[in-house]
Amino acid sequence: MTRLPLAAVLASLALTTTMAVAQTETLRIQDYPGLGNVLVRVAAANGYCDKHGIKCELKTIPAAPLGMQTLLAGDIDVAFGPTEVVVQAANKGADLKVIGNGSRDNSFFLMAGAHVETPNAAKGYPAVMADLKGKKIGVTARGSGAEFQLLSFLKGAGLSGSDVTIVPVGAPNTALPAMANKQIDALVSFAPMDGFCVAMKVCRVLVDPRKGEGPKEIVSLNGGATPMTVRGDFAQKKAATLDAFGKAMRESEAFIQNPANFAAVLKVVNDTFKIEGPAGAAAVEASLRNSINSARFSLDTKAFQHAADYLHSTGQIDKVFDTSKLLQLR
Repeated sequence: MTRLPLAAVLASLALTTTMAVAQTETLRIQDYPGLGNVLVRVAAANGYCDKHGIKCELKTIPAAPLGMQTLLAGDIDVAFGPTEVVVQAANKGADLKVIGNGSRDNSFFLMAGAHVETPNAAKGYPAVMADLKGKKIGVTARGSGAEFQLLSFLKGAGLSGSDVTIVPVGAPNTALPAMANKQIDALVSFAPMDGFCVAMKVCRVLVDPRKGEGPKEIVSLNGGATPMTVRGDFAQKKAATLDAFGKAMRESEAFIQNPANFAAVLKVVNDTFKIEGPAGAAAVEASLRNSINSARFSLDTKAFQHAADYLHSTGQIDKVFDTSKLLQLR
C-alpha cells in the first residue's frame, strides 16, 4: 500500500475543507421588526437552510421600498416586500425575479379605536364603513399601500376619501400611541397592530381581508401579497442556490402550518422579536395566530397578476403589467 507523505495528507484535508466551505452559499434576506419573515426565521432556527447547504442570514430593513433599493444595490440577495413594491420597480425597468411567497395574504387590515362606536360592526363589511364617516383614519404614510386600500374599503361601501380625514401615523409602534391617545379614530395597518388591539384593548379589527373580508379587489390579493424577490442576474447565476432555498422554505412552511408546532414557531418569533411585559407577549402571540396561515412559500400566480391589475386600476402604475415575466418560482 502506498503511503502518502504527511504534508500531502494535510494539503488534501485543507482542500476538502475549503471546498466544503465554498459550497455553503450565504443568502442575505430581508427581514422586518415584528413577526417579520417567519418562513426564513423558522428555516434558520430549525436548520433547514443548513440541511440544504446554504446559510440564511436575515437583514432587518424596516421598509419595503428601502429593501428593494438595497436588493438592487446588491447589498442583500432576497427582498421581502409587498407585490406593489416589486411591480412598481419592475415597471420602471428593474430586472427582478420572484421565487416564491414570503407571506401569501394581505398585510393590511382596518381597525377602530376602542373609543369609537361602531353599531354596524355586527353587519360586517360594507355596512360597518358607515360608522367611520367623518372620522380620522390613520395610514402608514400618504400615498402608501395602506392608503390605497383604505380608499378601496371606502369605495366598496359607497364612500370616498373626502368622507374621512386621512392621517399618516407610521408603523404600529407610532400608530399605537396615536390610537391610544385618540388622535385617530381608526387605522389601516399591519401586524402586530392586531395583537396590540387584543392585548391592550385600545382598538378592535373591523375588516380583515386575510379572512375574506372587504371588497373583492382587495380580497383577491390574497395568495400573492408579499413575495420574495431576487435580481434577474442573481437568479441566473445562482439557480442551484435558489433551488436549495426553495426546498428549505417548503420545509419551513410544512413545520409552521402544523398546528402542533405553534408554540415552537412562537418561540422562534420571540427569540428574534420581543415586546417586553405580559401585554407585549400577548400582542405577539395574538398577531401570530392571526397571520400564521399566511406563512406559505407557494405563490398564487392569478393573485399576483391581480395585484398588478389593482395597481394599474388605482393609478399606482401607468400601464397594464404582465407579471408572468417576473416569475421564476422554486
